[in-house]
Amino acid sequence: MQGLLRHILMSFVVLLLALPRAEAQQQTLRIVSGKKVTLRADAVHALSYIWFKNGESINGFHDQRIVVTEAGVYTVIALGDGCNSDLSDPVEIIVDPLGEEITVDVEIRNLPSAKSVLVNNTMNHQLMLINHGDDAVTDLIVTFDLPREVEYVGILEGYVGTVTYDAANRQIIWKVPKMETKEALSLWVELRGAIPGTAITLATVISEHTNAELSNSESLTEVDVVYFFIPNVFTPNNDGFNDYFEIKGLESFEVKRLRVFNRHGNEVYHSQNYQNDWGGLGLKDGTYFYYLEIEDPKKGKYTTKGYVMIMRAISYRQ
Repeated sequence: MQGLLRHILMSFVVLLLALPRAEAQQQTLRIVSGKKVTLRADAVHALSYIWFKNGESINGFHDQRIVVTEAGVYTVIALGDGCNSDLSDPVEIIVDPLGEEITVDVEIRNLPSAKSVLVNNTMNHQLMLINHGDDAVTDLIVTFDLPREVEYVGILEGYVGTVTYDAANRQIIWKVPKMETKEALSLWVELRGAIPGTAITLATVISEHTNAELSNSESLTEVDVVYFFIPNVFTPNNDGFNDYFEIKGLESFEVKRLRVFNRHGNEVYHSQNYQNDWGGLGLKDGTYFYYLEIEDPKKGKYTTKGYVMIMRAISYRQ
């Protein structure tokens, strides 16, 4: 038969994916005395399940779900036709003896460094955690979901906890073991513009306690990914093809200042509102240096510079 999921899924409230054994980590959930929580196991082609509490099998419990009211460390194995799954990652249930539900006030902020990014350019996102409550908070998990318009580049140094990137689900997972009262922590994520469009990123935080301000648990932001291409050569020979220094995506910006210099550093062209209409008139073939400033109220301000060649000898006529 097709094998059972070796990485069996067990969930409480939020679905938890069991990791390979070398990476297995215990998850913790705190409940109020007298309350209950439902644990659910999922495995492909499972026929039955064996549930364990503190390493001992629980007699009479073979269904996909069990209702738990007692403290302990719970695991599960899925049984199939001739094959069994690995033991799931453990889930620890802690019962609060005070009989009162513990709430926290943790805020997540999703702060991009700019309102827009050019395709193939990079930008940073700051994920900021703030503990507004009067008590310390433990076992925080932040997830940061990336849309297809951006690509993950890496994590900048100087953060607390552990960070992993799930490429298959395009999700960054930041785990913070503890935050003191009134403490603020930050994680800086570097992203690259990949596909033109609006990149909507979502940051979410959960902990072992209920968040008193649910609106603070998520933060969604939008960043425009703008296609922009500057050629390194154009051929102003009046053949109707590539006769001008045409910058793709320039029309997306309100301010477009262009300055061009020769190899001696002398300015040979300038425009305060460039319209892709410079054809190198009066200039010899060769390499020129350009300095471009583009700006838009929504997309932000960019400055770029580089070299462009004028080559009239090349013709695109058939």
